[in-house]
Amino acid sequence: MTITESVEKSRKTLGGASSRKRDERAAKSAKPEIRRVSPALGAEVLNVDLREDLPDETIAEMRKALNENCLLLIRDQDITPEQHVAFSRRFGELEIHVLTEYLLPDLPEVLVLSNVKKNGKIMGRAGVGEYWHSDLQYLAKPSLGSIMHAIEVPEIGGDTMFANQFAAYEALSDGMRDLLDGLEVVHHFAKARYNSVQVGYARPYSDEELKKTPPVTHPAVRTHPETGRKALYASPGCALNFVGMTEEESRPLLEFLYRHAINPRFLYRHKWRANDIVFWDNRSLMHYAVQDYDHASDRRHMHRTTVSGDEPY
Repeated sequence: MTITESVEKSRKTLGGASSRKRDERAAKSAKPEIRRVSPALGAEVLNVDLREDLPDETIAEMRKALNENCLLLIRDQDITPEQHVAFSRRFGELEIHVLTEYLLPDLPEVLVLSNVKKNGKIMGRAGVGEYWHSDLQYLAKPSLGSIMHAIEVPEIGGDTMFANQFAAYEALSDGMRDLLDGLEVVHHFAKARYNSVQVGYARPYSDEELKKTPPVTHPAVRTHPETGRKALYASPGCALNFVGMTEEESRPLLEFLYRHAINPRFLYRHKWRANDIVFWDNRSLMHYAVQDYDHASDRRHMHRTTVSGDEPY
């Protein structure tokens, strides 16, 4: 090889390396693209890599998109549990779930939802959530949102449905909205225990676990602390009765609200793919985990973090 050829080869090599570095810098600095996934709710976030320490501006864009769309979908995120937790913490403090046996041993911020067995033992909570609910609605300060990482999913089935409670509230008559704006609802984790037993996949909660989660009271309509929009806030998952009314007296109105809240025009059904991240707002959505897959042969393994919220008003 002549000196001229050697110099030319070095120039091309250096040029290629510089080009790659520019591409990498451009990818990291690219503004996230927000694309709606359904008329009712939800948006896909493109041009982000959750393995990276995202800029504050990107996190602010995602928070804004969450407030506007109630749910964010980020595809193809092959992240570690540590990266999952680090990303989740950008949105607030994280909850440690009361069901401690299902938490990652060295990372208790992560709740394992799984039917996968290791050494003959199921690795997490299996077959839960087959009723409409909002996560941690039974706490005095319920969750801001949940961030789920799908690690293994069935080829068919195992979808999650989401219901927009902003839209449900806004579709009510003026008279019904006036009535609900003055009502409060009692919520209790024991109702979720009953639902779990009825479904039949998960073990019932212990009395000790229920002692840690006494009944709480929340408004039937809550105001979103970041947008000011109002949403229905009574789910079959843990609502018992209206304050000042018996469960029997409360049942007709609650049953009406449950039916109304899941009208098809308020719904988005998510079909999971491996390495999906779904971040949903528990202040404005209910969700329902469809148990239509074969629990004996279809593997479904998920990690969930839960961002702490504030007291509803």
